[in-house]
Amino acid sequence: MKLPSRLTVKLFLNYIWIGGLATVVDTFALLVFRVKFGMYVWLSAALAYACGMATNFVLNKYLNFTSKERHILKQARTFFIVASIGLCLKALLMEVFVQVVHMRLLIAQAFGVAIVMIWSFWGHHKMTFRGGIRSYLSDRLNKE
Repeated sequence: MKLPSRLTVKLFLNYIWIGGLATVVDTFALLVFRVKFGMYVWLSAALAYACGMATNFVLNKYLNFTSKERHILKQARTFFIVASIGLCLKALLMEVFVQVVHMRLLIAQAFGVAIVMIWSFWGHHKMTFRGGIRSYLSDRLNKE
């Protein structure tokens, strides 16, 4: 197994930092929507998640991956798809870890976050900020 390059390690560390900042934005927005504006919890959480995801996309696009290969709307669409797969994966992992493996909730959360973080970094690094999903799959199929 080949070790990741220095650049990949740097991108991953920046990805973690940006993800942490996006989480702060998500949490702050949740409090603003719920406490300041009195919105429903589910609506506050959904809007806050969107704020965090937008922060994550913009900072990764301009500060981390600095990709200019594809139009920003195409990148945003791929980012949303990768993030949505991550959300579904996290929900599935949490269900398995808590209900089947009988892990404690926060331990399951830690494992779920770590696994989804690796998936998300890989997906954004290989697809969102490069040629896209079709290009990635086409390259993989043509190698075989």
